[in-house]
Amino acid sequence: MNDRLAQCRALLAELGLDGVVVGEPADIRYLSGFRGDDTMLVVGRDAALICTDARFWEQAREEAPGFELVEALGADLIADAAAAAARRLGAEARLGFQGASLSYEEHRRLRRRHRGRLRDVGGRVSRLRMVKDAAEIAAMRRAAAATDEALAAVVSRGLVGRREADVAWDLLTEYHRLGADGEAFPAIIAAGAHAAQAHAIPGARIIATGELVVIDTGARVDGYCSDITRTFAAGEPAGELRRVYDVVLAAQLAGLAAVRDGAHGRGDVDAAARAVIEAAGYGEKFGHGTGHGVGLEVHEAPVLGRTRGDVLAAGMVCTVEPGIYIEGLAGVRIEDTVLVTASGGERLTAFPKELQVVA
Repeated sequence: MNDRLAQCRALLAELGLDGVVVGEPADIRYLSGFRGDDTMLVVGRDAALICTDARFWEQAREEAPGFELVEALGADLIADAAAAAARRLGAEARLGFQGASLSYEEHRRLRRRHRGRLRDVGGRVSRLRMVKDAAEIAAMRRAAAATDEALAAVVSRGLVGRREADVAWDLLTEYHRLGADGEAFPAIIAAGAHAAQAHAIPGARIIATGELVVIDTGARVDGYCSDITRTFAAGEPAGELRRVYDVVLAAQLAGLAAVRDGAHGRGDVDAAARAVIEAAGYGEKFGHGTGHGVGLEVHEAPVLGRTRGDVLAAGMVCTVEPGIYIEGLAGVRIEDTVLVTASGGERLTAFPKELQVVA
């Protein structure tokens, strides 16, 4: 964790701060290794504090040995963290905080407890996680392999006549069998017209012959996520559905080809995928961005969107996931988790992408 703390301290110097209060759970784990709840970190230029209550004291000592434990005794965690910052950094310290992780009331309490300057650092601490190190990439490779294996096992048991929710439970069972932490997010299983909802919630709907079935899922291994979407045919699909699938596949391949060190998430990757769909006449049916970062969270930086994006760098992990959604008929999405390298994008999810007809 020393390198990660060094990056955080370099950020403090860049922002002219004496310290930062970190409340986002993924950032807490990234900087300290701690996996519990109801915790805040205070990182200063020569201080590293972990503030939590008695439920987690032993866990904090075990998982965050480089941090000084601040034993929170009351229900006001933000006040305890602010008091710890004042003691270690000084009452007039210039202190950063993560505004997105604080409620309005918590922010009011922070202002009351800290007399020094306060500054919302936005997503700057979280963005330290964008470039993955070797251990993180190894965990994500294992997550992707578990995802591929689980998806293959579930689909091999067929789709026609099954409830969407049962397919989702089947995936979760496979992740358990394979030794994953669990699923990275609740699986999306959507058949027929239901798949026109990009984030459909699987329910009691029975998958029927001739429908396309979108399966969006991912395993979590050692805290790190994978994310894949494949669209299957539950029996032979109509001709238009095959054409839509072919367009999305071509768009996804174009997006993948644009991934590289130095590429822009919007101007290069999203633009490449979107151009294929627009040329086929389905531009209005592709309403979301082409991708997002993946790591300790399934949605994190970098952004690969239609209105904004980040410049990609080697070591980042992102998705490429164009889709077409036709109300009342079907939806098609194809997605891979991709490692950005100096020479291009390396797919971590390797499940085949040609349209599979599954009985």
